[in-house]
Amino acid sequence: MEAWRQLGIEVTFDFFSHNPRFNVAPTQVHPIILADREAFALQPARWGLVNSWARDAKRASRQINARSETVAESRAYARPFRRQRCLVPADGWYEWTGPKKQRQPHWIHRADREPFAFAGLYDIWYPKAEDPAVTFTILTMDSTEALASIYPRMPMILPPDRLEAWLDPGNEDKDSVLALLDLPPDDAFIAESVSSRVNSVKHDDPGLLATEEQPSLDLL
Repeated sequence: MEAWRQLGIEVTFDFFSHNPRFNVAPTQVHPIILADREAFALQPARWGLVNSWARDAKRASRQINARSETVAESRAYARPFRRQRCLVPADGWYEWTGPKKQRQPHWIHRADREPFAFAGLYDIWYPKAEDPAVTFTILTMDSTEALASIYPRMPMILPPDRLEAWLDPGNEDKDSVLALLDLPPDDAFIAESVSSRVNSVKHDDPGLLATEEQPSLDLL
């Protein structure tokens, strides 16, 4: 949590309803951290980027992730990449293995169970002139060797000493921003098999993280 405090932000995972989230799904609201003039701020945003120039939100569910390899040139993401970068606070994510009808979810988290930040982009869409909608996407990369057997791609995770640089809207140099992105150490994240109840977005409770070794874990 010290990294957030250095940015002047007290991050809490009960930001909206005083209840921690255990199963955040695409198109749902989640807090992001962005630069706001001279400071940094928590901002409620919807997962699934809708471009400011979009006529509707139909592409939101297809723009929940942005490939880091092409993000700087993509029509959908190049403009946000230049000046509208954000952090997405989390302490884990889910990936699945197995056949479609027997999908096994895995909770992937830091080995020390500390929170971290995904590298994200945000945009502001105006479905109505007086009603702006803040939306975001999460950058992805090829998985580390340790996680590749679970899924070939993983979210881009920023180390604590690069958070402020990622948020800096004054840095529009593509190469220097891309240089902030890198794989975490291979042993930094581990995967645990958890309850298949994760497969339904209707379920959002601590029991989703139950494993054979322990009954449940609370997200921070």
